[in-house]
Amino acid sequence: MAKANIGFIGLIGEETKEDFWGAMRKAAEIGYRGVEGARELLKGDVKSNLSRFHELGLQVITYSAKRAELRENLDTIIANAIALEAPHVSVWGGPSHPKESLLRDAELYNEVGRRLAAEGLKLCYHNHEREFITTFNGLYALDILAEFTDPQCLYFELDVAWATFGGADPVQLLHRMAGRVPAIHIKDLYALSERGQFTAVGTGVVKVKESVTAAIETGVDWVVVEQDRVRNLTPFETLTASYLNLKEAGLV
Repeated sequence: MAKANIGFIGLIGEETKEDFWGAMRKAAEIGYRGVEGARELLKGDVKSNLSRFHELGLQVITYSAKRAELRENLDTIIANAIALEAPHVSVWGGPSHPKESLLRDAELYNEVGRRLAAEGLKLCYHNHEREFITTFNGLYALDILAEFTDPQCLYFELDVAWATFGGADPVQLLHRMAGRVPAIHIKDLYALSERGQFTAVGTGVVKVKESVTAAIETGVDWVVVEQDRVRNLTPFETLTASYLNLKEAGLV
C-alpha cells in the first residue's frame, strides 16, 4: 500500500517562537516532511531560509490566507506563496448561511482561483463543522461551494475531524470529492458531545485510519496533522504520538 506524505500545522507555535530552526529540525526527526504555514521563512533571506528548510527534508505545504486578504492583498499572497514554493493557498471560509452568502463566496473563489491557477497555485478551501451542519435541500453547504465553483479554480482541504463533528462521514466525502482534495487535515476528537474535545491523532473517535487510507486511494498529496489545543500531552509529545500512531497503522 502507498504511504501518505505527512505534514503538520500549528501545535508547536510557542516552540517555534523560541527556536524556529530547532523546532523544525525536531519535527523532521520525528518523520514529518511538510509544514503548513511556515511564514517565519519570509523573514530575512527567503531563498537561504528555504534552502535550509529543504535541507531538513521539509517543504511548505500551503500558504494560508484570510478571506478578506484574498480581496485586498492577492498580489502579496501570490508572491509569498511562490517565494515559499508552496503549491497551495488555503482559505478559511465565512458564513454558510444564507445561501446567497455562499454563492457570493463562490464567485470570489472562482475569481481568485483563476488568478492563482495562472501562477501554478491551487486555492484550497478549509472547512469547519458549519459547512456540514448547514444544509440546503439535503445538500451540505460544502456541496454548494463545490457545485458553484470551477474544479480548476477551487479545491478543498478537508478537515476530517470538523467534518465528523458536523455529522458527515469523511471517508465518503473523500471518495465523492476525489480530484478536488489535494490535502487534508487529520486530527482527532475523544468525544463528539461538545465542540473542541481534541486528542492526539489515533486516540479518539474520528475515522483516522479509514480517512488517511481514502486520502491515499484518491490521490491526496498531503495529510496534515493538527490539534487545535493539546490534551494530556505536550505539543511535541502530541506531534510524536500522532505520527507514530499513523506509522503503526501502516499509513506512513
